[in-house]
Amino acid sequence: MKIYKSICLAAIMFFLAVFLLSKSSWAANDCAFILNTKCTVCHNLGRICRKLGEKSKSRWRSAIKRMVKHGAALSDTQQHELTICLYEQSDSVRAVCK
Repeated sequence: MKIYKSICLAAIMFFLAVFLLSKSSWAANDCAFILNTKCTVCHNLGRICRKLGEKSKSRWRSAIKRMVKHGAALSDTQQHELTICLYEQSDSVRAVCK
């Protein structure tokens, strides 16, 4: 019985770890997560949110690339995701910008 409990506990811990790791990799590409953890290092959200609906997709892309040159730690995938979310004003961006 003791071995069975140990195996069950190990299995639960394994699945919990897998779930948390998959959730954090999903969150790393979520626009709200990127805005709150990367962009707000230097900017307040108001500055970013005021530009929604004003910039073209290429202007958002250029602005994000410029921020990376200034030290923003964004992967290529995050840059692409953020460009699309800001240009299209995704649900997660609108929620952050309320």
